[in-house]
Amino acid sequence: MKIEKQPLENHEIKLEVEISPEEFEPLKHQAAKKIAKDAKIPGFRPGKAPYEIIRRNYGDTAIAQEALDTFLENQYERILKEGEIEPGGMGRLDKIDQIDPPKFSLIVPLAPTVELNDYREIREEYVEAAITDEEVREILDELKTNYATAEPAEGPAKEGQTVYVLIKADLKEEDPETGEKELIKERPYEFIIGKDSDEKTAWPFVNFSQNFIGAQPNEIVTVEHTYGEEAPIPTLKNKTVVYTTTVQSIKDLVMPAEDLELAKKFGDYETFDDFLKDIRERLLKQKQQSQENEYIEKIVKQLVEKADIQYAPNALEEEAQEIFSDFKQRLAQQGVDLETYLKMKNTDMEKFLNEEIRPSAEEQLKRRLVLQEFAAKEKIRINMDNFKENVGKLQETAAIDYQKAKTNKEKQAIANYITNAAMNQSFNDALFDRLIAIAKGENPAIEEEKTTPESEKETAVDNLETVQNETESSNDLPVEIGSNEKIEVPESETDSENKS
Repeated sequence: MKIEKQPLENHEIKLEVEISPEEFEPLKHQAAKKIAKDAKIPGFRPGKAPYEIIRRNYGDTAIAQEALDTFLENQYERILKEGEIEPGGMGRLDKIDQIDPPKFSLIVPLAPTVELNDYREIREEYVEAAITDEEVREILDELKTNYATAEPAEGPAKEGQTVYVLIKADLKEEDPETGEKELIKERPYEFIIGKDSDEKTAWPFVNFSQNFIGAQPNEIVTVEHTYGEEAPIPTLKNKTVVYTTTVQSIKDLVMPAEDLELAKKFGDYETFDDFLKDIRERLLKQKQQSQENEYIEKIVKQLVEKADIQYAPNALEEEAQEIFSDFKQRLAQQGVDLETYLKMKNTDMEKFLNEEIRPSAEEQLKRRLVLQEFAAKEKIRINMDNFKENVGKLQETAAIDYQKAKTNKEKQAIANYITNAAMNQSFNDALFDRLIAIAKGENPAIEEEKTTPESEKETAVDNLETVQNETESSNDLPVEIGSNEKIEVPESETDSENKS
């Protein structure tokens, strides 16, 4: 067998293959026997007709084609081995120049390659997290609100008071598709004036409650708001909504005293200062995790930008298909089919795939390939103490599910999940700890190869299919679910018992 290689621009390779007549002749005889098994030739039992009889009945071309098909099916791996090709997926037959003896060409996608270049020169300033007294006060006030009582207030509404209203919402102009204006039927709701400045939680939009300052009971407050691209549901993008609210009552929130009695409502604290200390420590831990995640994302971005990454089109297509399948599954879990989602987004399938799925797939693929190469070069290994710690945390989380499991198979599945999740988490921890150390300029040493337990070997980067940050990745596609006609109203800020 003769093989000539011709590299292609898209990280694929063309293999020109020639099979000698001597090697191909026995394959033709095997092919004739295969044809004879299914053939009905007068005077011969199935599979017993001689080679020359098969030739006369079916022709040399049919035998040669069957022989070539058998050769490709059985000898494809041999072609790759003799051609010294590391494939990145299944190859495809390009063309057949000659059938007997065969001359044909294959197009084979090559395995992705990554050159990290001077990745150990990456630097990023690391800012230590700190918690201010104002941040502690903000959380304490939020916690106190849960146990506040509402008392009737006199005079116009002011900052910090709770305003009980009836609210409804309508489009300023009719929806061109439905011909309707109504978005929200009138319903009771309450707002704490000044407590809706957070973009993530504010409803119906940031600082809406400021419109109630100076309002009196029974007064009607009408507010128009035009949504931009970041509308709560896609159908409200660039549309104006009219919110009509009728003020029913105004109440002061009487906060509980800041004492041990309040602290005991949130845990077994010995003093109120212990409660404040715990709040500060929890806030610090959250901020440290958030800042570390942001820091990691910055480093990974630099790592990807520095790297030379090559992959065949099939690698990107497989990545896109995986993201698309996962996306459809998440939609289904929310009871929404893809067609409805595309209508809500005012897009079509081709545009959605080209503008959202494939760019996300490309970013995710590059990130994964670069992190895998980084893990290989740095010889990242699991820290077994960290692994055991992660197993313990996951066991606590899964304890209830494990108790509910009725069969040994179900229990084993939970145990396997815990083990695999802990291994992945521990590997990620080790990988990102090394990346952070490099970016800080600590120049950590690469450990020499050593014998590792079987459980640790399983996480060797050669077998690692995905290396992902345990935090929420920017590559994730949001599933924005809403209604074309209605807006889902969030729960009110205060307890319903405070309405009385």
